[in-house]
Amino acid sequence: MTRSARDGRPRAQDYARSAWSALGRGCRHVIWYAREVVGENDYQHYLDHLRRHHPHTRPVSRRVFEQAKTERLETRPNSRCC
Repeated sequence: MTRSARDGRPRAQDYARSAWSALGRGCRHVIWYAREVVGENDYQHYLDHLRRHHPHTRPVSRRVFEQAKTERLETRPNSRCC
């Protein structure tokens, strides 16, 4: 935090900036969590896995990945949470 040149105490602007920064970080964490729960990041996890463990394998498109995921969930209904 920037301190006032006169008395060395943080200014009110610094507190506001810090609060907005914390609020932004909190929102990003909530958005990340919601995407993980809903499964929106599944394709990115798939791509990361391929890069790490199968670097020479060409990934399928997002559309094909989502179709296979939907089909897998429909054929095994007990694997779903709700």
